[in-house]
Amino acid sequence: MPGRNQSIAMLEPLLEVLSTQRIILASGSPRRSEILQKIGLKFDVIPSLFEENLDKSVFNHPSDYVLENSKQKTLEVARRIDAKGGKKHLIIGADTVVVLNEKILEKPSDKHHAFEMLKSLSGKDHQVFSGVTLVQGNLSKAIEDSNMIQFYEETLVSFGDLTDDVIRGYIETGEPMDKAGSYGIQGIGGTLVKSIQGDYFNVMGFPLHHFCLQIRKLFA
Repeated sequence: MPGRNQSIAMLEPLLEVLSTQRIILASGSPRRSEILQKIGLKFDVIPSLFEENLDKSVFNHPSDYVLENSKQKTLEVARRIDAKGGKKHLIIGADTVVVLNEKILEKPSDKHHAFEMLKSLSGKDHQVFSGVTLVQGNLSKAIEDSNMIQFYEETLVSFGDLTDDVIRGYIETGEPMDKAGSYGIQGIGGTLVKSIQGDYFNVMGFPLHHFCLQIRKLFA
């Protein structure tokens, strides 16, 4: 996978100090867990209970939308954690969407919705945006003062031309149903992708290289 060895190397000098933190991934996404496991992080998974029902129309740009979602996911978990004593905490929240012609595509509601999304993506370029929020140290202070690190990543993805039979066959695998834009680049959905410009892991749901850069800054 692109960038994996480089990202491991980037955090290798920090693994000891990171081991003094209780690292929490505020997401139930198996893809995000897989990515973080590959770089040697030890972490707990506490999925956020934040309902992703923000009004998309109030955001000027998709990056603003994913950043706010990731922020609310992170803070919801931070509020539930007993952060008194013991290890310091580092909470990681993330949100990913697919954007086609400035329209935000999230997870499909059913097979028909998945078909509509994949049909709209056929033969076209689209963007994948991921927003990440990091809260570290004193959680109560971070919540009160909004003391956190936020960043986003954008990747351009180009789909090949998809026939209706190809789309229906892919939907029947079940893979599209829990993924933004109704496809997973790391699985069968990778066969639909003609090319990408940017971070492969971002399309999976977590901008790995950018995350490593921010962690290096945080613990420099």
